[in-house]
Amino acid sequence: MLYQTRRLRPVLLASAALTMIAVPAMAQQVDPASETAPQSDQAQVDDVVVTGLRATQRSSIDFKRSSAVIVDAIINDEIGSLPDNSVGDTLERVTGVTADRFKGNANELSVRGLGPTLSFSTFNGREVSTAGPDRSVAFQQFPSELVNGVLVYKSQQADFVDGGIAGVIELRSIRPLEARPRLQFEYRGVYQGKDDAIQGRDGLGYRANLSWTNRWLNTRAGDFGLSLGYQHQDQASPEDYYTTNSAFIPCNSEALNPSLITGTAAAQTAAGASFNCGLRNNLTAAQRAGTTDAPLYFATTSRTFRQISTEETRDGFMGALQWRPTERLDFLLDTQYSKRSSLENRNQLAITEAARGVEPMVIGDGGRYSEGALISYRGNSNLEIQNEDRLRDEEYKAVGLSGRWNGDRLRLSGDLSYSESHRTETQKSTNMRSPTRVAYTLDASTDVVPTVDFGGFDITNPASFLTTTIASNTNYARYRLATDRKDEIAAVRFDGVYDLSPTGFFRTLNMGARYSEHTRKTDLANNGDVNIPIARDGLTAAQIVAQANQNCRTAFPTSEFMTQSSTNVRRWASFDNDCLFRAYTGRDTNPLMADSRGPEDIDVKETISALYMMTTFGGEFRTTPFSGNFGVRYVKTEVDSRGYRSEVIVTPSVAGSAATIVTVPGTLSEVRGKGDYDYWLPSANVNFDLTDRTRLRFGASRSIARSGIEDFNVGINPQPDTTATTVQGVLANSQTGNPNLKPLDSWNLDASIEYYLNRDTAFSFAIYHKWIKNASFDAVQPFTTSIIANGVETTFNAVAPANDTQQRQLSGFEITGSTVFSQLPGLWSGLGVSGGYNYADADFEFPDPSSVAPYVAPAGLRGLSRHNANASVFWEGAGLQLRAAYRYRSDYSKPNSSTNRSVRGSGVLNLSASYDISRNVQLKLQALNVTNARDIMYKPGYDAVTEVSESNPQYYFGVRFRY
Repeated sequence: MLYQTRRLRPVLLASAALTMIAVPAMAQQVDPASETAPQSDQAQVDDVVVTGLRATQRSSIDFKRSSAVIVDAIINDEIGSLPDNSVGDTLERVTGVTADRFKGNANELSVRGLGPTLSFSTFNGREVSTAGPDRSVAFQQFPSELVNGVLVYKSQQADFVDGGIAGVIELRSIRPLEARPRLQFEYRGVYQGKDDAIQGRDGLGYRANLSWTNRWLNTRAGDFGLSLGYQHQDQASPEDYYTTNSAFIPCNSEALNPSLITGTAAAQTAAGASFNCGLRNNLTAAQRAGTTDAPLYFATTSRTFRQISTEETRDGFMGALQWRPTERLDFLLDTQYSKRSSLENRNQLAITEAARGVEPMVIGDGGRYSEGALISYRGNSNLEIQNEDRLRDEEYKAVGLSGRWNGDRLRLSGDLSYSESHRTETQKSTNMRSPTRVAYTLDASTDVVPTVDFGGFDITNPASFLTTTIASNTNYARYRLATDRKDEIAAVRFDGVYDLSPTGFFRTLNMGARYSEHTRKTDLANNGDVNIPIARDGLTAAQIVAQANQNCRTAFPTSEFMTQSSTNVRRWASFDNDCLFRAYTGRDTNPLMADSRGPEDIDVKETISALYMMTTFGGEFRTTPFSGNFGVRYVKTEVDSRGYRSEVIVTPSVAGSAATIVTVPGTLSEVRGKGDYDYWLPSANVNFDLTDRTRLRFGASRSIARSGIEDFNVGINPQPDTTATTVQGVLANSQTGNPNLKPLDSWNLDASIEYYLNRDTAFSFAIYHKWIKNASFDAVQPFTTSIIANGVETTFNAVAPANDTQQRQLSGFEITGSTVFSQLPGLWSGLGVSGGYNYADADFEFPDPSSVAPYVAPAGLRGLSRHNANASVFWEGAGLQLRAAYRYRSDYSKPNSSTNRSVRGSGVLNLSASYDISRNVQLKLQALNVTNARDIMYKPGYDAVTEVSESNPQYYFGVRFRY
């Protein structure tokens, strides 16, 4: 099967290109009398393609009502007629769906409080590859203008592709034989004030798309339909940041004189100014003498103000060719392509030693500020101007070929698919450092972005950042291929449905099989760093730095930095990154490693085989009609992981000396690990039509969500336990992956009561409960493995991802409603509303893996917002459409860099308006994030702020032509 799927890949890609070219020639065989679709086709078109906000709401209600499972959807023209940057923004309008925001737009999605890795995403029923480090799909890669529908299935049935316990998110493109022929062109300009404030920029960008759908009926070869769509985007995503290092440390020491930055080392130690704060019992006697006791607080090791200028382009293509040679036989070839290029120019002012010589002034005690939050303090640190260019290129391509045959009682379908995502990210960075440490006072009592008094040090003067004593990393030039990740999924699927008695209890028998191969290859840390400027042309490193400080100065890039915050840090000295890089190295880039293989690299193949059987049923219970399905899915998964390990020399601790691990150069070798598991996944759904307007639904199922695929890596990153006295003990901190990780396993109960007053009005209330085990988020355990240490293969226990042995529970409810007030008089009859609220709670607990763990409460389930809501109000009439859409989600956990981290709750308001000049021409205006919401993250307490980002409102203006 591996040979077949590898051969399938070029065949599908080539056939997609050839058929897109060949179809216009087929049009020469069109029967002129067939320009009007048969009545059956026209009726189907009317059900699928609708226009206007009211019609879209109606079609979404119809889909929800007719589904066999609990589902919410937004389908048809709403996707293309609203100003969503991606389908991620569209999905946020579905009740229970929340997004993590990236560059001001919705990206990774959570369903019903379960994190982004616990839902399963498909495009036209096929698994979607992703270029991220886990399995969560970056929905930004899909242009909303080219997608026909988004569906969120919240309960399971046996024929769903396995992999999500939160739900199944399905994106759909149109089937051209079932859509109206049309030609559409849309252009939208965008204005962003934050981008306009950047030198050399005007704040303008644009999005444009062109799509065409046509069909040729009753040709000699049958019916043909073709749909093509292309979208191009060129706009910035400017952001301002205040961030801290992820490593917070617990401290209860107070420096006697943090401003003492000159004098002997002994004098500075006696003042408490020359070392990081900490727990006084852990300090040396000399350090304790330089401090006094303070209440417990949490300090961070660096603080950074970051201004970012960005450029981003995206091209997206979708195409579909449908061929119906007979009334019973149908084929569909469809393809998707997306390419994004994003460039960030980062200009940073960094307090690089933010935990040094801390004298607390205000510490949170659980009253006004959260306990342990360091709100105001004095300290001293080197300051740096840090420049960095980050270029991320990401490409997604997919192709699928499906066929279906409809007999009198038997229906068969098959599907071949391939998708590939590839991401590369290069980083080019330089710095300038202050010649001495600087005494400063930081105050965050009035805003989450602090004010900083640097005393007599002028952060706006480039000469302030001229170091005369050059040492490692005082002036660096780094060039890195930080990420090269490729993700591929090839799959084949067969399904069959046999109609039983239309009047009996059992209505159909469904059976099917699916086989897929998922491969992930990741090359990390391909670094070409120069830590000290290269002396050349008779110049010393110090002289090169002095010349660069003069020759590479630039004006501060923006006239508006952190305008929503009250900080006094509005600008600082700026240098041209390319100029510094050339000065330090004599070249534009550094050569990358000839052999970049290392223990951090990933090469994993995951093979999945699945079979299912399901039956649908129906009847009456007394006088109440009911229908539903039940079945079982069997899934077997095999993991084959390859990684790299080097031989090491281990020196244990002797008489209190620090133990060490040294990698032996030239000894890198490949190792291999395997894992497998299988599951039976039963499911049952039953729906009762209590009245002609009321439907009661119940669902019960077992589902799985697979662990992050990069957690299967078997490479070893040696890290010493410096106090250990044995070889095995020294190696015990080394990290590796675990190919034997099992998926999260969940038993689910769902119930929903739905009331359909009319075609425009529906209300529903749903409750759900999940029993979950095998969670592997941030869980670790000793993992028995081996490495060649001191020339001998040594077995030891490394640190590896693990499955949680505890059963956890999640429960919640959601309320959804929508209506159009058509019964009201006059203009009020065009008013409509829709909205939803989801509440979720879970008993997951994840202790912080850093040194603050003993002092803070464990984090909850990643991505879980206890409260999230969305609401839309619209009005349409006389060709005018107005809409306001608001979404809110409460705090949620978002760990990073081996520490727990949370995001503060926030809301976003979007406005849109359109006017139909004629049947074919529509004008559009939109305003996104009009409330200018900031994204705020914190750890290890609500007021221990670790990141604040400001984007800006986006104002769109454009026109759409449709024929």
